[in-house]
Amino acid sequence: MVPVLAWVGLIPLHAQTPVPARPADPNQAIPAQPVVPAVPAAPLSVTNAPAGDTNAPSANPQAPTVTLTVLADVSLKKVLQELAQNWADSLPSNPQVPLALTNAGTIRNKIMDGEVWDVVISADVDDVKAMTDKGLLLAAGQRSLARNTVVIYGRHALIKDDDLEWFDLIGTEWKRVAFGNPELVASGRVVKRALDKHDLYDGDHMKLYTTAPNEERVLAVAEREQADAVFVYKTDLVDFNLPGFEGYLIKDEDAPPVFYIASIAAKSKNPDLGRAFLDYLTGDSARAVWAKYGFETD
Repeated sequence: MVPVLAWVGLIPLHAQTPVPARPADPNQAIPAQPVVPAVPAAPLSVTNAPAGDTNAPSANPQAPTVTLTVLADVSLKKVLQELAQNWADSLPSNPQVPLALTNAGTIRNKIMDGEVWDVVISADVDDVKAMTDKGLLLAAGQRSLARNTVVIYGRHALIKDDDLEWFDLIGTEWKRVAFGNPELVASGRVVKRALDKHDLYDGDHMKLYTTAPNEERVLAVAEREQADAVFVYKTDLVDFNLPGFEGYLIKDEDAPPVFYIASIAAKSKNPDLGRAFLDYLTGDSARAVWAKYGFETD
């Protein structure tokens, strides 16, 4: 398992194009029922074939198409697309690697429901353990690919006080706070733990919070000026900059790092190819790509 590193500074660049999201009402409490994932589970092709065309011919028209299906956390979208493409291009068979990207809760539900996948990459260690204990994921060969850190990105504090921490600002300067739905999103579960620790996840504070089915949708709430602060991953801020906002440190004891665990599914049709893919994701040539998107592997 990769060790924990300290917070590193944010890199403020140009803001991304806003992503449509469901309307957020900061005056309502977190909904009791899970939110339907915003990211479709339909596979996203990262091969040279047209997206979604799993029957496209390989470089050798006489050779059968080789496909490795991957179900992964949506927070890995950009880095995993690049890594999967690089890996596929490096092999003579040029396999297709369709990616289905969604949140941790949906990944768990899909595997528990018996869906067939080759590789599963989850951001929730407890979910991985539960699926492994049920024999749905193979314990042998599981890999910790990288880690991420939950941060809070909020409006500049009006009161300048070096002793003020993020939890001092919730309910005082920050009246509207958004984060991933803890029922579905791994980062949201970390946030719930941090809020609980500081007695901020109770009836008196629930009206402050709005939840979304992934971190991208959380950032969209802030872009629409419907939140004073948002909990997201550090990697979400690598190419995102919102005027008037800054990153605030959350100590590891409040919000421990999130580890991305990759496993071969018990029902995998290509377990050997899956192991080769995991070898690549944890190899030296992949480290620079992980670092490019802000993930930590050392």
